[in-house]
Amino acid sequence: MADTDYKIELEKVKTQVENVSGIQSKLDTAIDKLTDVSTSIKSMLAVHEEKLSRSEQIDEVIFGKIKDRAEETDKVYRDLSKEINQVERRLLIEIKSLKNEIGSRVGVLEKWRWIIVGSAIIIGWILSKNLMPLLHMMNGPQ
Repeated sequence: MADTDYKIELEKVKTQVENVSGIQSKLDTAIDKLTDVSTSIKSMLAVHEEKLSRSEQIDEVIFGKIKDRAEETDKVYRDLSKEINQVERRLLIEIKSLKNEIGSRVGVLEKWRWIIVGSAIIIGWILSKNLMPLLHMMNGPQ
């Protein structure tokens, strides 16, 4: 009996070894597949990291261009402001000179107006005092 017990036990051990061997081969297959997945994940991560790196470089270029455009815009704004101020000063000078010129012309016209009014008053006074003798002179002796 002991012999048969050993044989049964031996058969059980053989079966268990075969099962372990099957499990070991399945584990080897699983490990190989996990290694393939790990390699795939590493390559995907490398690709994504490269894309992120390129994206960061592109962002830096874009931000650099935006900064350049902002500086150009500021320069154009300053130049335009300067030119507008110069034009404004020139226009104010022109307006002042026109004002002075018009003022002098109006002054001359006012001067002539007062001369004419004064002359008319003098002529009117002379005519009022001497109108009768003048009329007598014009009509002649009668």
